Formats: sequence, C-alpha cells, structure tokens
Amino acid sequence: MFVSRRHLGLAAFLVAAFLVVPSGTHATERTGGGITLPGPTTSPKIGKILTLARQELSRNVVERRGNNIPRYRDGKGKIAPYSIANQWCAAFSTWIWNHAGFKAYLGTSILWRSYDGTRVGVQVKDLTNWATKNAYFSYRAKPGYLVAYGTSHIGIVEKIDRTSGQAVGSIEGNIGNRVSRVTVPMDRVTGYISPVRLTPIQLDKSAAYADMAVPPAALERAEASGFSPQP
Repeated sequence: MFVSRRHLGLAAFLVAAFLVVPSGTHATERTGGGITLPGPTTSPKIGKILTLARQELSRNVVERRGNNIPRYRDGKGKIAPYSIANQWCAAFSTWIWNHAGFKAYLGTSILWRSYDGTRVGVQVKDLTNWATKNAYFSYRAKPGYLVAYGTSHIGIVEKIDRTSGQAVGSIEGNIGNRVSRVTVPMDRVTGYISPVRLTPIQLDKSAAYADMAVPPAALERAEASGFSPQP
C-alpha cells in the first residue's frame, strides 16, 4: 500500500507534534548489555548513510504543486535523483542506502526505477516483510537503520533518545512534501531495518534490549538464548 493522503496527514501531524529532535550526547538508561549491532561505530560505511541523508536534507528538497516529484528548491527546478513521481519516503531511504553501498534491499519484491535510474524500494510493508524473513529486522535502533512506523512510512534513523522522550530522530522523505527531520515516539515504531544481515545472537540481543514492542515469540527466543528482556 502506498502512502495515502490520510497517512500523509498523520505524518505531518507527527512533524508538528514531535519536531524537537534529540541532540547532543544521549544518556542511555539501558546500555544494551554489551550488545554489538552493526552501526557507524563498527562500520564507516554505515556512517556514510547519515552523511548522504544529511546532504539531501541540506539541499532543501521540496515538492511543487503537490505532484509528489521532489525538487531542489535552490537548484532551478532540478528533479531530485530519488524521485519516482509518486509517494517517495521508501524511495528516498533506499536510494540513500544504495548510494552508501548497501544494496541487499534489492531482494525485496517491489522495486521501481528512480529518476537517476537507481532501483529503489517503494513500499514500507514490502521492505519490512523482507527484513523480517531475511534477518535484517532489528528491535533496537542504530543510526543508519531504517525506522518504520505503521505500514506506510519509513525514514533513516539519525539519533536515539532512550531516556527523556523515548524517541527516535530520523531523516525522511515525503514529510510535509519535503525531506525533513522527524522525531518518532518509540511507541509508534513498528520496526527497524539494518543495512546488513544480523546474526542470530544479534537478533536475540536486539529483542532483549528493544526500542519498540516485541512479540512474545521473539522474547522467548531471546530468553532461550540467555538474554533477560529489559523493562
């Protein structure tokens, strides 16, 4: 299902209500029990995801006439390379991943060609299903991961606030007809997607130290692996 006008309205509401993105050093109530998930501290290549996302944010990308074709406001009407002439939050996120060197998402079922020819994902549900089946789904956020909320919107994790506010800051396309910074309360998150496959031990640890609601079966697997789920 593509993002409907109703869902875009919800996304705009989220921007208005939660636009203060966590900044600075983030105090962590739960350290993760020594958890090691792929992230910018373990892979400079993952760090490149945020570099590219922030570059696109700085370009002030905005749609014109509500036609879902993002354009560079100060670029004389140049069409953004991740434009698919349609709802483009997933296209933006997977275009960024692709140009940072992460292309595993090309195994998803629904792919379109973006304006510059890059094959991008276009459906949040499809991306989430692929991640769940192929060990890219994480219950714990890391910068550079994708964050999905609901079945129709997705962005790139930038920052995590696990104490005051319990929120994830992300950079997203198709929010208010532009690329925007958004803060998503963790209780709205339906999944995080890693750019690289997670090992079984990483999957279990992500469930035990989760930043979202975890299904009972995943908690049982984490406990069976020796991890005590944290409150």
